[in-house]
Order: sequence, then structure tokens, then C-alpha cells
Amino acid sequence: MLTFPEEAARGRLEGSVSAGAAPWAAGRGIAPTATGRLLAAESEELMGNLARLTGMVDDLRAGHTGGLEIASFSSAAQQWVPSVVRRLREEFPGLVVDLALNETALQQQGLRADIDIRVEDPEAEVPETPGLCRRVLAEETYVCVVPRDHPLADRGEIGLADLVDEAWIRDDRVESMYTQIINRAAAAAGVTPNYVARSDDHHTAMAFVAAGVGVCVLPRLAALTAPAGTAVLEVRDPVPRRRIVALLRDSSETNPAAQRAIDLLLEAARGVDEARAA
Repeated sequence: MLTFPEEAARGRLEGSVSAGAAPWAAGRGIAPTATGRLLAAESEELMGNLARLTGMVDDLRAGHTGGLEIASFSSAAQQWVPSVVRRLREEFPGLVVDLALNETALQQQGLRADIDIRVEDPEAEVPETPGLCRRVLAEETYVCVVPRDHPLADRGEIGLADLVDEAWIRDDRVESMYTQIINRAAAAAGVTPNYVARSDDHHTAMAFVAAGVGVCVLPRLAALTAPAGTAVLEVRDPVPRRRIVALLRDSSETNPAAQRAIDLLLEAARGVDEARAA
């Protein structure tokens, strides 16, 4: 029976290290040496590949003809990926699709998806992506979600300066790139956001808005699931923006399902824009 146990691979790796370069320090407890830390860093990709190979073998045993792993942040995973997977399953009936979230450092650790859907700051330098083919899917604006009974709710659009005296809600608890984009735009309008609540999840942040806790400026894609009791307003002067890209792993370029998935993601992104314009 063909198996690829990661524990055995680690054991062989450790056994191949000479006594003079032991990965573990002697003494009370277990502490990695500099060699051990280097081995851990260098073997992370290897272990990820082993896990992927094991999964591929399991899928083949189950009669599936191929696999595709997609990593995404949550709003794109909710709004774009389901229709993409449906189309892929129609065109590649034996395909198995795995979806992983990539929003936190912990989720990104050891992640080696065929396609990685990520966010970029349009005003920042484009990051280098060795081993990956980068495709721009969309450049997305931010909107403001307010309680339905808020004095601004019927305005349709607002300037960020209109929010100077408002209580703000943040849809992340650390100052990530998402918040930096908002804060930069707010500063350009002469506003320092007064954040009174923070959440790791945009659904929860908008639930706070519906409850009357405050207002929330967030990406348009996330606001598509704004709950009852809220209003979604266009933001002007200035308009915060983010760029959404798909990173296709070089080793996946020969995978027809991966190539097709990129095309379908572009279609899904255009579909959201066209629905908004209609």
C-alpha cells in the first residue's frame, strides 16, 4: 500500500543530520538549535508537498481524476468561488476542489494552493511573487454600511468627511492592510476614525451596524451580505480602493482545471461589477 507519512519523513530527515548539527539542544525540555530552525523553515514546503501528494493518492483511490486547491479571503470565497466550483465540476466531473482561507498568518502557514486569491494595496509597490503567475481580477471600491434609521441612510453616497463625528466599527482586530487603506483615505478627508468596536469578521461587523453600534467602511464585496436594518452608501472624497489578484502556482500551469478556474474567476468578478452597474 502506497503511503507518505509525514512523521516518517521527518524521522529520516532528522536521522540524516550529523551529531554535530543536531536539530534539538540537549538538556531539560526540547529546544530547537539554529540548525533545527533552519531545517524547519526549509522543510515546510517539502511537508506541504508531501501532504498534497498524499491527498492526490487518496483522491485517485476514490476514483477522482484530479484535484485543485484554491485559497481565498472570505468575501471572495463566498461571492465568487461557489459559482466557479460549480462550473468546474460541470466541465471536469472527476475534479475535487479544496478551499482554504488565507486571511491570517496562521492560515497562510504552509499554504501551497494551486490558486491563491489575495488583496493588494493599489498605492503600494506590487509585491514580487517568484514561482507564481499573477493575474488581476478586480479593483474594488469601499462602501459605508450604516443603520437603516441613520440620518445619512437615504443619501445614497457620502464623503468620508461626513463620518467625522461617527462611531466606527472595524472588520479586523489588527491594523491590517484593509484598515490601513481606510485610515489613509480618512486622513486625506481630515478624519481620524473613532473605532468603538473591532471584529475579525465582516459579517459580525455589519451585525454591529444593524444593532446601532456605529458605521462601518469596508470593501464592496463584503457589503454584498449587508444584513436587514442597514443601508449601503457609496463613499467619495476620496474613494478607498483595493486590488484583488489571483496567484497561479507555476507548477499548476499545466493543470487545465487551474487555468479554467482563472478564467471563471475573471468572469465572476466582472459579473459582480455588471450587476452593480445595472
